[in-house]
Amino acid sequence: MNGELPGGNMNAVVRDGDTVLRQAGPWTPTVHRLLNHLARAGVDWVPRPLGIEGDRERLSLVEGEVPLYPLPNWVWADALLEDGARRLRQLHDASVGFDTEGAVWQTPPRLPSEVICHRDFAPHNLAFADGAIVGAIDFDFCSPGPRLWDVAYFATRIVPLTAATPEGAPGMDDARRRVELILRAYASEATWGDVLRVAIVRLYDLAEMSIGKAVELGRPDLLRGAEGYVRDAQFLRDFAGDR
Repeated sequence: MNGELPGGNMNAVVRDGDTVLRQAGPWTPTVHRLLNHLARAGVDWVPRPLGIEGDRERLSLVEGEVPLYPLPNWVWADALLEDGARRLRQLHDASVGFDTEGAVWQTPPRLPSEVICHRDFAPHNLAFADGAIVGAIDFDFCSPGPRLWDVAYFATRIVPLTAATPEGAPGMDDARRRVELILRAYASEATWGDVLRVAIVRLYDLAEMSIGKAVELGRPDLLRGAEGYVRDAQFLRDFAGDR
């Protein structure tokens, strides 16, 4: 079915047959080069870039269900957070060797620049079918950064590490176990404490970005999102201090 797809927050997405059209930006050619690089490296579950048409980009449609908020209960299964962590590791590993000369990024690179981070790898940007992850979408915010920058954000969204526990989601009393499942599935040497530390920094960074986008796009609703990110960051700071 053609027409606007639900769930877009920063960018309206329109389905056109088995492709999608999205607003392009100065960073789009870099993102398309990255997607082609990932495909050559064996990642076959991300969109294929099909060109830039005026001010819009055309991508292949990633088939599957992309969950909307409030997230359905099945998203919280241990198997999905482990599968997501393995796929995130595959994305990161595949990005090694990407030529960044002349690259334009929508978000600033972070040190150390170990890999190309997705920067929004979370259930709302994953496609699911039959209870399994079948794809990842929305690479607009990608840029070089440390692996843990993505791992900690993924944990924030799928553990979840939030001040208010979503209905049906595991509580913070199960958070450490679930974070350690992610770290083992990713094959990371990071610790629970490392994830909390980076998650806090990451949330403050998201708040600042949301405030900037609210002004740039004339979207006061994004300010509410910024408030939520700050609230979650402060909650995690207090939570980490109590451990």
